[in-house]
Amino acid sequence: MGQRDHASAVASSHNAYAQCFADFAPESIAHYLEHVWLGTPDATDESSLAEDETGKPVVIAITELAAYRADFLDAMVKLYGGERETHARALLSQWSKYYFGFAASAGFVVAALLSRPLDMSPAKTHVVLRRGLPVALYFSRDALQPRAIDPARRYAPLVDHLGTVIETLSAMTKIAPRVLWSNAGNLLDYLFEQCAPQVDLTADAAWLFGPLASDGEANPLRTPVRQATPRAASLPNPFSARRVCCVRYEIPGETQLCGRCPLLLTMSDAEIALQAASH
Repeated sequence: MGQRDHASAVASSHNAYAQCFADFAPESIAHYLEHVWLGTPDATDESSLAEDETGKPVVIAITELAAYRADFLDAMVKLYGGERETHARALLSQWSKYYFGFAASAGFVVAALLSRPLDMSPAKTHVVLRRGLPVALYFSRDALQPRAIDPARRYAPLVDHLGTVIETLSAMTKIAPRVLWSNAGNLLDYLFEQCAPQVDLTADAAWLFGPLASDGEANPLRTPVRQATPRAASLPNPFSARRVCCVRYEIPGETQLCGRCPLLLTMSDAEIALQAASH
C-alpha cells in the first residue's frame, strides 16, 4: 500500500476520539504533527493540555491571535533574549515558525498525502498556548474535506490560513509579510523534500511555489528556496538558500544562522567556520 493510500485509510477510519495528524504522515515528518489533532483532544491525548507548574494552558481560536501579542513576545524573549518592543520584528518572526510547524505541516500532509483539502477556517482552528508559546493545534472533527485532484482546491485552505495569520502578525509590528511567508515556504519546501522518496509531489510543488497565485497576483510562496553560488568554497555549490531571511540575527546574541540563511551566501570560509564551531 502506498503512502497516500495508507494515509487515506487511516483518515477514513471512524472513531469518537481526536486523531493525531502524525498518523497520516511518514516517519520523516511525523514529529511535526505529534501535537496536531483532528477533533478536540483532552489531556489524556495531548499532554500539553494538562495543568503543570506553569498553570493551565490557554486554548484560543485563531481569530483571537491579535489579543495575545504581548504573550507571544514574552515567550520569544524567554527563548531567544532581546527586548519585547525593540526586537518585536525578529521575535514575532520566530514565533511564526513555531506556529507554522503545526499549521503548515497539517495543511501540507492532508493536501499532499491524503489528496484532500483541510478546513482551516480561523474560527474553527484552535491553538494551545503555554505562556504564549504554541504547543498544540487542533481542527474540527469534520475538517477533512472530500478528495480533490486539482492542487488549487487541495491547497487553497492552507494558503488562505497562512494569509490570515500572516496578516495578523504583520499588524502587530513593522515586519514585511514576505518574511513570514518565507518562514512558511521554507518549511513547506522541506516537507516536500522529505516526502519525495515516498510519493511524487512534483506537480504539487510546482503549483504551490509557482510565480502566480490562484487570483493571478504574485504568489507570496513563490520559490521560497533557491539554488545559488556561495562565496565560500566550504559550502555546497549550488547552495540551497531561503529567498528571504527570517531576521533572527536582529536579536542580540543570536549569531547562529539557520542552515538555509541567505546571509551565508555572502560569508567567507573563515566566517563559515565560525558558524560551524558555534553549533
